[in-house]
Amino acid sequence: MDEKFVVAWAVSKEPMGDDNCWIMVRHRDRGWELPGGSISSEEAEDEAALRELFEEAGVLGTAKAVEDGIIDGGYVVLIEVDEEPVPVSWESNDPSIDEVGWCFELPDGNAWGQEEIEKLKSHDWSTARILGS
Repeated sequence: MDEKFVVAWAVSKEPMGDDNCWIMVRHRDRGWELPGGSISSEEAEDEAALRELFEEAGVLGTAKAVEDGIIDGGYVVLIEVDEEPVPVSWESNDPSIDEVGWCFELPDGNAWGQEEIEKLKSHDWSTARILGS
């Protein structure tokens, strides 16, 4: 059986201008990627995404929606973060993560393609499984 995984699409609760930014982490081996990882058997997708976001980026947020049709074999969880985006990166407590930061565009040296990020940026979250408040 394939292991389930989750990705956190963490965005600011208050977008800056017309475009929102999102959080990415720079993994020591893979480069820039979205926070995420395995879902344990006792976790729901949103719980796993919130845990991964905190472990890798040190950020808390509110899970708003879950989508399973964006990334093959995995779930994407929309997470709103109360913190205002800043143009300065910060350190992670995860030893495999070298850097964390807000992104307006895909950084160089990343594990994600432009098409994948554009798909997430333009996704209609109203069609996803909406989570209660």
